[in-house]
Amino acid sequence: MREIRFVNRFSEINALGQWASEFRALPLYIYGPEGCGKTRLFKEFIKRFDEFFGEDAVAIYIDAMERESIDKAILTSKTAQLGKETLISLIERFSGFKIGEILANNIATILEKAVIKKKYENNHVLVVIDDVSRAIGVDKIEWYIKWLYELMWKISEEYKPKAVNFIATTSEGISRRLVARHRHATIYLIWNLDKSGFEELFYELNPPSYTNFNDVWSLFGGDLSKLIELAWLWRWDIDTMIRYYRDILRELVIELMRKDLVKELELILEDIDNLSKISSHEIDLLEQILV
Repeated sequence: MREIRFVNRFSEINALGQWASEFRALPLYIYGPEGCGKTRLFKEFIKRFDEFFGEDAVAIYIDAMERESIDKAILTSKTAQLGKETLISLIERFSGFKIGEILANNIATILEKAVIKKKYENNHVLVVIDDVSRAIGVDKIEWYIKWLYELMWKISEEYKPKAVNFIATTSEGISRRLVARHRHATIYLIWNLDKSGFEELFYELNPPSYTNFNDVWSLFGGDLSKLIELAWLWRWDIDTMIRYYRDILRELVIELMRKDLVKELELILEDIDNLSKISSHEIDLLEQILV
């Protein structure tokens, strides 16, 4: 299966470059729904890190959900090198844990021992930990973000880099609320592609001539994962895909009817300001069911 060409998000790449140019004091905690393109965006930024900050810059991407492969679990900027033997030794010390989870919990060891020919003083350092809340558990995310915050300051004081920054990402919303209760991170949202970017990716996937872009856009609204699913799983058969999801939504409607929440949902869909007419208990129930 070929890798899809990186499209459209060059403004986000440049924004990340601007953000990583200075020590920001707090880790960045980024929330985005599954399939919105977080992973591809950050991998692409890691690959281009030296274009922003030079060959000595060190950027590391960790896939916290990767179970078995070191090569899939960690990625570095082009000129940064990792000692494979050091990583293997580290992983062997924590047998029984997923590789990505081990790496996510041992950032300091990776920076101190696994990066070959490191030069941190007056340099730029970035670590991205992808999908961390699902890997370590939502119940531990508050502790983890506080640990990242403290580790950033420790590295800053010990190695004197020009900038050291951490980014952690999540695809679920509960941890975002938990992290927001504290002052250990800056929280941002990343969403689907805009229409022009979505259209660029649509034609990159070579749709058949009978597939109308505006129909697909109205269905998915920039959701990359659903566009790829339509192309690769359903072979551009929109009607069959709709029937599949209609069956899933039928279960949702039944649940809403059981909880007597259909009118409340209709009110919200009609006008979001109608939230003020619905009790907080009903809003909480609706949110749980819809999520």
